[in-house]
Amino acid sequence: MIFLSFVFRIYYIILTLAFVLSTNMALAGSNGILVVDLDRAYKSSKFGKLIRKNFELENQSFNEENDAILDSLKREEIKLTKERASLSPENFSKAAKAFDKKAVAIRAVRLEKIRLVDKKFQELKPLFYNQIRPIIEKIMREYDASIILEKNSVIWSLASIDITSLIVERVDKAFMDANASQASELEN
Repeated sequence: MIFLSFVFRIYYIILTLAFVLSTNMALAGSNGILVVDLDRAYKSSKFGKLIRKNFELENQSFNEENDAILDSLKREEIKLTKERASLSPENFSKAAKAFDKKAVAIRAVRLEKIRLVDKKFQELKPLFYNQIRPIIEKIMREYDASIILEKNSVIWSLASIDITSLIVERVDKAFMDANASQASELEN
C-alpha cells in the first residue's frame, strides 16, 4: 500500500512536470525551464571532438606500447612452445613458470596503466561540462531560465526549450575560433 502511494506520487510529479514542459515556449520561458542533451553537445561539438581527439593522440603511444608488449609475449610463448620438444620436462616447467610469472607481472602493470588511462578518459566529460559552464549560464540569463534539465531525464518537452543545438553552436564559436587549425582538422 505504501509502495503504491509512492508510485502515484512519483507519477503525479512526472505528469505535472510533463504538463509544464508541454505547454508553450512563453510559458516555459516564464517558468525558467530549459532542457539540454549534454551528451549530444559533448559528442557533436567541435570542442568535444577536439578534447577526445587530443586524448586519443596522447594515448596513441600507450596503445602502441600495449601492442608491442603483446606481440613480444606471443613470440616468446611461441618460442617456448617450439623449444618444448628439445627441453627436458623439468627445464620446460621452469621456463614455463618463469614466462607465466613474467606475463602476470606485465599484465598487472598494464592493467594499472589501463585503469589510469580509463580514469583520464572518464574525466573528459566533466572537463568539457566545466569549460562550457559560462556559455550555459549566459544562455540561461538570455532565456531568463532558473533551471536546465538534462533531456534524458525529461519525459516530454517542446523542441523550442531544447537548447542543445544553441550550446553546440556557441561552444564551437567560443572554443574553435582560437583553434582554427585544429577545427579544420576535425572537419576532414
